Amino acid sequence: MQNGKHLGEILHAKHAFMPNSLGYCGPDDRGKILDHLHRNSTSEKLLSILKDFDAAYPFVRMIASSTGKRPFDYDVAEAYWLGNSLLESVAPVDFYEFTHRYLGGRIKKGMAKPIFKEFGQKIRPHHTFYVLGLYSRVSPLSDNNQKLLQLMDSCRISWGKVLQVEDNQLLVEKTPLVFAGDRLRMAPRRIKTKVAYDSEIPTFNNVRIGDWVSLHWNFASEKLAQSQLQNLRKYTQQDISVVNSFADRIKGLEQ
Repeated sequence: MQNGKHLGEILHAKHAFMPNSLGYCGPDDRGKILDHLHRNSTSEKLLSILKDFDAAYPFVRMIASSTGKRPFDYDVAEAYWLGNSLLESVAPVDFYEFTHRYLGGRIKKGMAKPIFKEFGQKIRPHHTFYVLGLYSRVSPLSDNNQKLLQLMDSCRISWGKVLQVEDNQLLVEKTPLVFAGDRLRMAPRRIKTKVAYDSEIPTFNNVRIGDWVSLHWNFASEKLAQSQLQNLRKYTQQDISVVNSFADRIKGLEQ
């Protein structure tokens, strides 16, 4: 988890791998992504594959452009998937223009401008914020049902503490999303669940009880340093808070 050449591409690929495997996003190149992860290496082919993800790549490209970085710099990939202080340096106007240009079809017409005018200083281009808006088109609290909740919980990057290590599964303790009335919350208690992992990916060669891992679509993507765990918790809570804050505003715009 040290900074270094090409580690941004690897971190990005680790979190993009499972939704690609499930056919949700990106080109049909699961095997090539996995091969690079096993070898902990990058190539022009991997970069080409990652650039074909129609949401993740535009996000990291926008973060990079707004902060004077390159799209696959380590801190850019980390900012998008896990969250870090680089998110605070993204100009709200850059994020607004990005949502208008790239996410216009996924945000209800006429809502982006008033939402950003009122909440632009609080919104961050973090994967979890994108997820919470995506599944219900910026109003995730408008359809209070278990299926929606499960989709959001699987698609966001969550975190889990390893309790047991098996050949191809980890038993982890994680904090799921829940609805509390008409508001989204982190559950007050952790749950135990099994997730897949790949021991041939170098960071998981020596995964141990007590390690913390990032989770994406029930797959352990990366072992987390304490700073990464803290940031992931922090920005997830911020994303939830912002979504809850403007849920009523969105309802008012719809009326």
